[in-house]
Amino acid sequence: MFSEYTPFYYVNINAETNHVCHSEHPNERAALEELTQDGAKKTVYEIAEHGARITVISEILPGTSTVRQRTRIENKGGEGFVVDTLSALYQIGIGGDEEGFSEGRFVIHYAHSAWQGEAQWRSFPAEELGLYKTYNHGTQTSFRLSSQGTWTTCRYEPVLMIEDKKLCRTWVFTCESGSGWAIDVNVRGSREQLSLAVFVSGSYEKNDGWYARLEPGDSYETCAATVALVKGGFEAAAQELVRYGRAAAKADFPGGVMPLCFNDYMNCIWALPDEKKCRALIDAAADAGCEYYVIDAGWFGRQPDWSTGLGDWNVNDEIFGEGGLGGILRLIESKGMKPGIWLEIESINLGSDYAKAHPDHLLRRHGKVIGGRVGFLDFRIKAVRDHIESVFDRLYGLGVRYIKNDYNQTVGVGIDCGSGKLSPAAELEKMTVEFRSFIDKIRQKYPNLIIENCGSGAMRSDMGTLASFHLQSVSDQEDYFRLPSIIAGLEAFIPPERCGIWTYPYPSPIDDRMTFERGPDFTEKFSDGKNVTFNMTSGLLGLMYLSGRIDMADGRGRALIKEACDIFKENRKTMSEAVPVYPGGTFDMSSGGVVTLGQLNRKEGKLFLAVWNLDGEPRTVTADLSEYASGKIKISRVYPHLEGFAAELNGNELTAKLPGGYTGMFVETDI
Repeated sequence: MFSEYTPFYYVNINAETNHVCHSEHPNERAALEELTQDGAKKTVYEIAEHGARITVISEILPGTSTVRQRTRIENKGGEGFVVDTLSALYQIGIGGDEEGFSEGRFVIHYAHSAWQGEAQWRSFPAEELGLYKTYNHGTQTSFRLSSQGTWTTCRYEPVLMIEDKKLCRTWVFTCESGSGWAIDVNVRGSREQLSLAVFVSGSYEKNDGWYARLEPGDSYETCAATVALVKGGFEAAAQELVRYGRAAAKADFPGGVMPLCFNDYMNCIWALPDEKKCRALIDAAADAGCEYYVIDAGWFGRQPDWSTGLGDWNVNDEIFGEGGLGGILRLIESKGMKPGIWLEIESINLGSDYAKAHPDHLLRRHGKVIGGRVGFLDFRIKAVRDHIESVFDRLYGLGVRYIKNDYNQTVGVGIDCGSGKLSPAAELEKMTVEFRSFIDKIRQKYPNLIIENCGSGAMRSDMGTLASFHLQSVSDQEDYFRLPSIIAGLEAFIPPERCGIWTYPYPSPIDDRMTFERGPDFTEKFSDGKNVTFNMTSGLLGLMYLSGRIDMADGRGRALIKEACDIFKENRKTMSEAVPVYPGGTFDMSSGGVVTLGQLNRKEGKLFLAVWNLDGEPRTVTADLSEYASGKIKISRVYPHLEGFAAELNGNELTAKLPGGYTGMFVETDI
């Protein structure tokens, strides 16, 4: 909806506030615009009294209407200066039209995030979030989302929507920083001449204490940020975000489609692999039709405290029997699956051989190693990158074709820097760029190697990081009935084919991981199929990441798992080009009753719909699907075929019936 996008920026130099947008600042020279070789637009400004050159680089990715922007500042003068705030993106004038900044006009949508409780959306009128007018001295009310350190999504998702109820359109903003970031919404102006301005950046002193000291000839470039303006509300904004996420992705799946994976961690063997468990699960995964089998943590070091091997990554062959790990990997391949392995390449145990030999390769703050007994490797150092690349080389040589890269702690607000020119926060931002570049290099070196971004569930699921990986784990949530709100929340901005959804029928709780024993009583608990079908329904709306003790499934359970896996593989190409729909609106982890999430592919005339009953009693729900249809909708498939589950259409209104006790159903329609 941008007829002609104007790039603005905001900068503070030497603690003097210079918020510059076109000729608003009296000492700013006229802008110069040019195109880069890849088609991006460069808009160059110069601030005379500091000798500063500001270059705003903006582009619109094919297939989207989203502007991606970053800002570079260069010192072209004869004296040094300090920058303490630099926008990646700065948008002004929202609501500064004839409609005016009136009460109730704007609704703000944003998402809280926490470990095992990611992407929980909230929607409030702007006034309830503190965005209101004062009077003649200039309104300064504001609302800010922010996150500190390298767990970029541990407090909020770096996404904000401003829905304009009067003009029926929505502004959408994201930040792609790999460390601390902020999205700041401010009311500007006085009396009745008010509008909203949005500042987006990771380069912000008010957040992590960021600053950069630039001597003559020095420069600094921000992370990327995005803005879009779409017709409609939350759903339309989410669809544009997914289209952008698809266009921005650097990684393509081998063969062009998302894989069907089994991982032996969640509600399964909990990082305690051995030959007997692996053999049983490998057989079950192959029978279900899985294409990758991923051995999670516990394959290295010594059990039960395998974390002592972090950083060295030496195989513990003893636990895998006579053939060692290599034998298990060959068994996986013999069953028609590709092997995968868990890593946490940025973390290192201080007692590891590598840490003892190279203490200077660890990240520090105030001269002290960051972390407890587990620290962080410094990816600014070539020797570190070479060491971890050798780990990838070794595993790839063993036949590994899938890496699940975890990230179970955060660096914090900054790291030490030798030059003194950059603040700890700015130096950390620089280091995260090096890490992403390393992942890009490995992916290019091994194009048939899938690399997952786990991040302790989804504590580092910003779009900038995800672009370098093939997929993002949506959560480490262990209770399957709490997952739907997380799936629906993350799929509002991450394409479904990049959302790795834990799907764990026959769950074995983590509290039982040391004492769990096979037995008929365990299998009997799930004989009604409800747990199985709820889980499999969730997995049908993204990249299915199968787990759980499926080796202990009975005949009905195995059939239900296999049926859902077949549906997934049949539909995955269609879903890889779909956008999310919310027939019943958004919902969160406290929601009860019946909730829904859909994936819509208008080009192929398909609507996939998950319906979950979160109550103990049987429920019936109706959903009007007319806005998603070009004609009369037809149901082409319903899963599962069990007593108490039913779906029918009356015109374009769907009626779904589900039994009580956490149940799920998948409905596929032709639209």
